[in-house]
Amino acid sequence: MNPRVTVGLLVVLIALGAYYFYGSPPAAAPAASAPGAAPGAPTPKPADPSLDFWALDDTQFQTVSVKQGGQSGKEAGVQRSGEDWQLIPSGEPADRLRVNSLIFRLATLKATYKVPNATNDADFGLATPALVAMLKLASGETHTLTFGTKAPAESGTYVRKDADPGIYLVSNALADDLTKLVTEPPRPPSPTPLASPAASPSPAP
Repeated sequence: MNPRVTVGLLVVLIALGAYYFYGSPPAAAPAASAPGAAPGAPTPKPADPSLDFWALDDTQFQTVSVKQGGQSGKEAGVQRSGEDWQLIPSGEPADRLRVNSLIFRLATLKATYKVPNATNDADFGLATPALVAMLKLASGETHTLTFGTKAPAESGTYVRKDADPGIYLVSNALADDLTKLVTEPPRPPSPTPLASPAASPSPAP
């Protein structure tokens, strides 16, 4: 091989090596993960604020009344009595734990989905609502939830909030628990009766 060619190839190889070690751009830093996320974990999807119904103070709820099956349907609910709750309309004591759980979920209610371009209420059972819930706060503020039918595959229940024309999906559990204010009022659990003491054997004569 021609010595000049050999020298030329060596010069080219040395130049390429120098560029590789000293002149190549630094590798891009990996994208930062969310705090606390495992390395390589996908970035969590941000919450959709349009699915938030409201943010209410659960301690300010005064009444929750429910009407089932339209204007001629049954109506019932609960009303605050100090730190406790009473059934409407009977005035009987209500199960405090069960009611407080329902009130907390109502105060922080979020939908799971908003139906796009919904125009026909009858398609969602809202032309003749299955259930209407009225919420009243100490300030006099009120809110209305109008429930239609369940979505396909039991993925939720269609609902409309206040005067918002949008139609949303909320959990079936919430709709069921509001219905139970009418069908199974939240009465306190009956106390378990104490066992009778075992009869002592009669003394021998």
